[in-house]
Amino acid sequence: MPRVIPNSLLSPRTVPIQGYHHYLTPLRRLVLDHDPLSPSQHGLRTYLKTPLIQLAKENPDVEIVVRQLRRGRAGVIRGHYVNGRDKVICVNGLETNQVAQKVKLLLDTSGSKLKHLKNLTLEAAPGGESARGVWSALHDASGQGGGYRI
Repeated sequence: MPRVIPNSLLSPRTVPIQGYHHYLTPLRRLVLDHDPLSPSQHGLRTYLKTPLIQLAKENPDVEIVVRQLRRGRAGVIRGHYVNGRDKVICVNGLETNQVAQKVKLLLDTSGSKLKHLKNLTLEAAPGGESARGVWSALHDASGQGGGYRI
C-alpha cells in the first residue's frame, strides 16, 4: 500500500526571518508642541486628533511626544534623528494637510546637514593621478637621455 503524504509537506515553505523587510527610519523622536487656545494652530490641533494616531500605528519605531505650550508661543514640529541632529518646523497658520506634509518631510529625511551642490569642490581620483597618467622623469624628452619615444 502506498504511503500518503499530506499536501502541506509537499510544497516548500519559507520561514519568516526577524528584521527582514523591516526598515527603521532615521527619525527617533517626533515632538509636536502646540498651544491649545491659539487660533493660528487649528490645523495642528486637528492633526493631533486622528491622523497622528494613524501615523503612530504605521511607525512604531518613532517615539511621538505631544506637549502643550504656554500661551503665545508658536506651534512647532521637532524631529530628533539618530545622528544627533534635529530639525524644527514652525506650523503656525498651516492647515491639517500641510501639517501632515511637514510631518512626512521629517519622517522621510535623514537628518543630515544639507549640502549645496552649486559650490561643491571636486576631488581627484584615488591616488591623485591625473587623467593623462603619472609623470616620470623617464618620459621627459628635454633631459639628458632624451626620454622614451613611443
